[in-house]
Amino acid sequence: MQLLEFQAKELFREYGINLLNSISSTNIEEGRKHAKELGYPFVIKIQVPVGGRGKAGGIQKCQNDDEFELKYPQVMDLTIKGEKARAILLEKMADIKKELYLSIFLNRSKRCYTIIASAEGGVEIESVKNQIIKEVGLGDVSDELAKEVAKEMGLEGITAEQFVDTLKKLSKLTIEKEAELVEINPLAIMQDDTIMALDGKFVTDDNSNFRHPELEKYQEKTAIEEQAEKSGFSLVELDGDIAVVGNGAGLVMSTLD
Repeated sequence: MQLLEFQAKELFREYGINLLNSISSTNIEEGRKHAKELGYPFVIKIQVPVGGRGKAGGIQKCQNDDEFELKYPQVMDLTIKGEKARAILLEKMADIKKELYLSIFLNRSKRCYTIIASAEGGVEIESVKNQIIKEVGLGDVSDELAKEVAKEMGLEGITAEQFVDTLKKLSKLTIEKEAELVEINPLAIMQDDTIMALDGKFVTDDNSNFRHPELEKYQEKTAIEEQAEKSGFSLVELDGDIAVVGNGAGLVMSTLD
């Protein structure tokens, strides 16, 4: 199960990760109210469980009421990769100096958690050449390892200190919630050299959900999952563009291999 950005940020906030002020809404009336509470300028961000929102026009800047009234319904009406808007997040505009990338994922092939970090953020990590990859076992990230990653990224001073703090908190969240992937992209360095999570991705391990009833409120199916359920199919979503339809798990796995 992949959480929406604002849901992932609720967990980030619970674990003390630095965030900009933001409020989610599900209609323009709520949005107008939250716009007054938040104050301009801010960005409106479509909430869908897929990537590519920016390229599809799902993230827009708003400087005043006129821009808000124009852009909010446009973003709400978007469909991105078959997914309609579940909500709209209003978030204060950021004054960014540099964007970083940070994630922790469950590396099943090596039976451990793995950190991926990069001094290049805001883009798909697959396109970044200078990745820092560290295996961390199944326990929390240590001070030594977090400082090592910060040093390899060329971070210094308060930026390095806050990066270390963020990495350790992200590790604690990942392990305690038994997540498959937790990602911050971008993790921004602000003009005052502080660190701020501007986006968030959180993917649960569905096999462990019964141990985490606190995550039940986030359970929503994607459009293709809903269609599969209506049709009586068991569905496993993977990357790529080719689908396999089979009548047994073993046969399908062998076909994919």
